[in-house]
Amino acid sequence: MVDWGAFLQRVWGAATGWVYLAYAGGGKFKHRAYSYPDQLELLVNDAEELNRWANVYFCPHLFKSNVSRTKTNASEGRAIWVDKDGPREDLEPTPTICWQTSEGRHQALWLLPDYADPGILEKASKYMTYKTKSDKGGWHLGKVIRLPGSMNFKYAPPQQGMLLWDDGPEYTLEDLAPKKQVDLEEAIASASEHHAPKMPRKIPTPAEALVGYGHKIPKSAWELMRTTPNEGQDWSENLWKLERLLLEAGMPLEYAFAVVKDSPWNKYRRDNRPDEHLWQEIFKASLERGPLRDKPGDLPWVTLGELMVYSERPEWMVKDMWMEKNVGWIAGMGKSYKSVLSTDLALSIASGVPFLDKYKVEKPGPVLLVQEEDPLWRLAHRLQVMCEKKGIRLSTMASNDDSFVIESNLTGAPLYASVGGGFLFKDERTIESLERAIDRYRPQMVVIDPLFMVAAGIDEYKAGEMVEPLNLIKHWRNIYGCAFAIVHHYRKGAGSGRERLYGSMALYSWSENSLFISRMDNKGTGIMIERDIKDAMVEDLISVEFLDIDERYDFKVIEPEREIVRGPAESRVIAVLKDVGLGGSTDRQSLAEAVGVTPKTISKIIQKLSDGGQVNVTEEGQGGKLVITPLHPLWDVADVTELIL
Repeated sequence: MVDWGAFLQRVWGAATGWVYLAYAGGGKFKHRAYSYPDQLELLVNDAEELNRWANVYFCPHLFKSNVSRTKTNASEGRAIWVDKDGPREDLEPTPTICWQTSEGRHQALWLLPDYADPGILEKASKYMTYKTKSDKGGWHLGKVIRLPGSMNFKYAPPQQGMLLWDDGPEYTLEDLAPKKQVDLEEAIASASEHHAPKMPRKIPTPAEALVGYGHKIPKSAWELMRTTPNEGQDWSENLWKLERLLLEAGMPLEYAFAVVKDSPWNKYRRDNRPDEHLWQEIFKASLERGPLRDKPGDLPWVTLGELMVYSERPEWMVKDMWMEKNVGWIAGMGKSYKSVLSTDLALSIASGVPFLDKYKVEKPGPVLLVQEEDPLWRLAHRLQVMCEKKGIRLSTMASNDDSFVIESNLTGAPLYASVGGGFLFKDERTIESLERAIDRYRPQMVVIDPLFMVAAGIDEYKAGEMVEPLNLIKHWRNIYGCAFAIVHHYRKGAGSGRERLYGSMALYSWSENSLFISRMDNKGTGIMIERDIKDAMVEDLISVEFLDIDERYDFKVIEPEREIVRGPAESRVIAVLKDVGLGGSTDRQSLAEAVGVTPKTISKIIQKLSDGGQVNVTEEGQGGKLVITPLHPLWDVADVTELIL
């Protein structure tokens, strides 16, 4: 472990002023100012805590005040710096301090014996950047570089940096750059000429090149590497595109060269031209600044070509129940077992044991459960009886000092629950806390229970107020690749689940995968689950009868495909039609709203009843509205409870 206090004291020296520590995680970048040297110990403690979940950086020189990390506020310093994406062989003369930030990437400092004006430091760093062929955006006075030995969370799994040496010589400005200012400007211009460095004698194999960077390569690049050129295709255009994609993914020149050389689009190999020509082209590609990802805050544009070859499709996380990276609701009336189902779903994904003992978990993994309604004792007891049912051994449950996060240490079940922690969408502190947990644990799913507790201060019927928290959740989904399930309530009234969600219709529009729950009867022990999944066809209802959830987790699941006369949805349709009575009629849409299922489901049930001679179906009007009339045989069917209990 690098002693950051000693390292920073050596870099900043005996001067006094303000210094900056910056950190980045979850798509956000922030910095903090500290008085130096008085608050050095506090800075180091903060850096160690932040580096548990965030990338941590420092600025090599001091600042006049804590107002801003800008050029006008920059003060003196004794370090010249470079940020080099690639091998360190070009770092000449030997840096005083050099460290590896991740595989193939380095940063270095040349320390001066005396302090220098910030303008001189910036120009000297610019000269050394061009001379050593380092990152051209890394020499300005607002630049921050990584702390040696810190964790690099840009990779999955994260990579730990490594201090290579800190015993290099100190240098004067004359040792590193021309003496006169005019000569320095000329030297910078000369060093920045676009000549490719000499091709390395040792080039990695394609497999070696892909080991460290394969997870960062976009799908369009993989498609190009697997595609055999057809007659009439533009070799030059596709070769250039592949080079740019690999370099944008962070590959050093020699790694990208190894992959491109072995690719089917290598026109230089096709034409028997020397490898040096391909090397020159890749270097030219590294200097190109495309229109898409120039700034970290830019919108994520993709080209038509990338869209045409994009092949990823959502897959099941829990078979027939929830798809990976989908966001949505687990919603229903009060006492409809919403929290029971969401807890079972969370535990199933964490453990890999089937949901409701029936639905296979295709992609198990960590789960975060934010519980703001039930007390700790209730959640703990519920998990204990569920673990017993699922055969999961419960070891311990322990909280941290402020009792905010409760971790259930289950064998093979990484479930982490925050119980009664006061999470609110309008509280930036708790928003940041949840994002840190997501960034740390990288969950497959995050369950938030319930919406009305975490949306305090937000009018759920105003789409404009709900947009911000809902967009935030999709933003997290896009960054961290996890699914989100939010427990929510129905409003009073009839209709399908999507129509009964409490709040603005924007809530349903936002969802991609939802479970809408209705009670079968007033006793409240049986429920019906309507699955609303935009990327899958699973419209049939599922019935669950909960026999006991307190002393043991006992239930039974009934699916429509079982050999029974009719399921719960059909039972409700028949009940409504009996209320209509002989001689009366209703239409498909009204029946769907009264029963709480989709018109498509109504069509299936009515077709079955029509085939049995229990209803008469006619079409009326230009739109072909379906009108259903009950017939005598409808009253001859046995009661549904006799068949499913």
